Amino acid sequence: MALEDEVKRGGDARQVLDSIIFIEARKHVLDGLERQMRNVPMADQTMHTRLILALQCWDALEKYLEQIKQTGEIAYFQLEQQAERKRRFQIFG
Repeated sequence: MALEDEVKRGGDARQVLDSIIFIEARKHVLDGLERQMRNVPMADQTMHTRLILALQCWDALEKYLEQIKQTGEIAYFQLEQQAERKRRFQIFG
């Protein structure tokens, strides 16, 4: 994937992660999972397993978005370095 595309995807991921609606959704989902974990009977292993899986799925989603965001930041830094090198060589050219 081209660096420009990675920068755009990273910006999109940042917008999602920083959006008020996502922050509210994150709080809602995690609070709901925590509430259910506290209320499920200790003997209900199936429900415990399902709640852990739900938590792991949410965590995987957030990690993926964060990875895309960080990849975009790195790509942006690389593009900036390339542009700086071009500027430096134009001085000598």
